[in-house]
Amino acid sequence: MLYFIAVWTLLSIVCWLTGTALLNSLKANIFVRLGDRSIISLWLGVVFLSIALLATSFIFALSSWVGGLVAAILGFLSLLSPKVRCEIAILRSHLTPSVLVGILTLSIGVAALTTRQVTWIDTGLYHYGAIRWLSEFGAVPGIALLSKQLGFASAWFALAAPLNAVFLEGRASAVTNGFVIFLASLHCIVCLTQGFAKKSKISDWFIVFFLFIVISGSVATRLLSTVLISPSPDIPVIFLTGVVAWVILVSSDSINSTQLKHPVLYADLIPLILAIGATSIKLTALPLLFVTSLVYLFGRRFSSRRFLVGSVVSILLLLPILFFGATNSGCLLYPSPLLCLDVPWAITSHEAQALGEVTRGWGSWFGSPPSQANSSLWLFWQWFNSISSSKLIVLLVGISIASTGYVIKESRAKQNFSYCWILILAFVGSAFTLSQAPLLRFGIGYFVLLPTLLAALLFQSQLQISLARITNRPLSSWQLKKLQHQSLFISLLLAAMVGTSLTSQGVRSRLLLPPQVVQVEVVEKQINDVTYFSPKNQKGACWAAELPCTNQPDRAIRLRNPEHGVQAGFSRQL
Repeated sequence: MLYFIAVWTLLSIVCWLTGTALLNSLKANIFVRLGDRSIISLWLGVVFLSIALLATSFIFALSSWVGGLVAAILGFLSLLSPKVRCEIAILRSHLTPSVLVGILTLSIGVAALTTRQVTWIDTGLYHYGAIRWLSEFGAVPGIALLSKQLGFASAWFALAAPLNAVFLEGRASAVTNGFVIFLASLHCIVCLTQGFAKKSKISDWFIVFFLFIVISGSVATRLLSTVLISPSPDIPVIFLTGVVAWVILVSSDSINSTQLKHPVLYADLIPLILAIGATSIKLTALPLLFVTSLVYLFGRRFSSRRFLVGSVVSILLLLPILFFGATNSGCLLYPSPLLCLDVPWAITSHEAQALGEVTRGWGSWFGSPPSQANSSLWLFWQWFNSISSSKLIVLLVGISIASTGYVIKESRAKQNFSYCWILILAFVGSAFTLSQAPLLRFGIGYFVLLPTLLAALLFQSQLQISLARITNRPLSSWQLKKLQHQSLFISLLLAAMVGTSLTSQGVRSRLLLPPQVVQVEVVEKQINDVTYFSPKNQKGACWAAELPCTNQPDRAIRLRNPEHGVQAGFSRQL
């Protein structure tokens, strides 16, 4: 727990500095309130640091020292800006002892939740292996020949690599997803506080409901709670989907403000940058990238300058993940068979497509339908009965469809077309997920967008009525005292819950670090000139076994340069 909290503290500082510098560079005065500005700085910093580390992996292995140096450089460059230093002073004046104690209490609670043993099978199969390769060797050409799953490119693994030194034996593999839960919880609390102010915005209630649903679902659902305690890139993509929608709402709320002194050409890049970061983490965020590109180009008046700026920013930020895919597998969008290159270490288009079918080809998951059955209805019924989360997906999609008319009506009535962009994002993302792999962990961020927006619109209208009554009838002294007592009671209750969790044997045993990941036996094998370790378990999961570890390497694999060993990469034997 202490290791997680220490890492989150350092990450928060670096990400806030980096994100604040980006906000000032983009002249993003759409974030007027301190809470909004601080939170978006943290999220921007997370995606930018992840992409920066991924780019660094082409030159250096992402050891703790290299990761620390990259973070220090970003922090130092950010501090060169007088505006950033000014914002530091403003933030410090608001970080009172009570606020700091509250943040510490929150971090302890999240650490108690996320420091359980990592058991998600994908972590054993390739998540932790990918992190280890980045940490010890950096980007390795042809690693997909060693294990098809190791070819998956993700900036999230690059962020985790410096935080997972070999001696930790996988204990800290969930530290990055824990940081996302910490940020999301902090975001929820900040916007909840702003929401009960007299000048609350629809964006406040939208993100509060979104984060509450997603966090609750992640903790309460057996599969998602298992995925949560892992380095899975699914988790940050889920939360970034809601954050991007929130930014679109905030931008729309602020555009007509008299405090807006600068053109929004560059400020409008923020949702696009976040979407690029999410896509660099996992390709399930492609709908997010597509819709935010449309928002940037057409959300306000289209211009050739907008197209040029958006294209340059997108290309620059996407280059690391595209080059990393080409380095790992020879395919820029691996496991997509599109854009596969003719290089000695390349996976063939057929092999990439076959791997993609394992998760994306859900039409073949249940075999072939009976000859006289309607294939579409039969497939839907098999999916509906075989996958437990399918019922929830159908419910959320049904609510989304039912709420469409009301959302469009409110958009027209309030002349707020950001609602329509969220509607488009919800349907494009849901359709993409349902067509590729209809699983809750891939699409929950899209599925809950419209139900969340509907709840926020209804709650905001009811809240305005209640606040109007309160404004016309000031609170009496006993009512104010009652509110103070209720706030104190809630604070004490949360502190008691955290304190109680710390007294349990399970939590105290991981006070410093979480338990080790699953230990596996391996046997040394060799194919051509490649010596590797093969796990002795049915699923072929290596977990924290010594590198190189794989279950089924390509039969034609060989070292690209035997003198330099595995760090020089692999290629196919001709």
